[in-house]
Amino acid sequence: SKQIKGRRTQNRSALSVAREHSFPYISLITIMAWRSSGTTNAEMVDKLKRFGVISSDAIESGFRKVDRKFFVPKGNEDMAHLDQPLKEGNVHISAPHIYGSALEALELIPNSPLSFLNVGSGTGYLSCIVAEVLGPRSLNYGVEVHEDVVEHSRASIEKWKNAREKQITGGKRLSPTSAQAIKRAIN
Repeated sequence: SKQIKGRRTQNRSALSVAREHSFPYISLITIMAWRSSGTTNAEMVDKLKRFGVISSDAIESGFRKVDRKFFVPKGNEDMAHLDQPLKEGNVHISAPHIYGSALEALELIPNSPLSFLNVGSGTGYLSCIVAEVLGPRSLNYGVEVHEDVVEHSRASIEKWKNAREKQITGGKRLSPTSAQAIKRAIN
């Protein structure tokens, strides 16, 4: 407590006020928005996990498998793992803590035949994380109105899929049958 013009007041943080009024999303944004940045995808995910933005193993795994660096607007690659939104023209990607909070709230069931519709799908980052969580039996639809964003999304998803394939195969040349099986697994 401190004295201000003869009145006693308490030093209260935004977090304590948010908790008192049952606004958990405010406490999350207040604390996490600037703390979950990293220099790599792994470091960013570790911080999202440490600060409670993501809590389920399935969401954590989805974030680890989908590196944000493939989806950020061109020219922003050096800021890919910062916990902040990035925008260049029509291409916009929200801060990772926003995606983490949304995904945890969705209560996704791993390896299920659920459908996911992402209206305003943007870069495709969120849709790819959901695809990793739900697995190959799910249906995943993205709707985007800006053609330049659709092109960015397609290119980003292709880069990510190529990197995943390389990660799975260790960069080795595979027989056509093996290559097709891997493509099916990551598509």
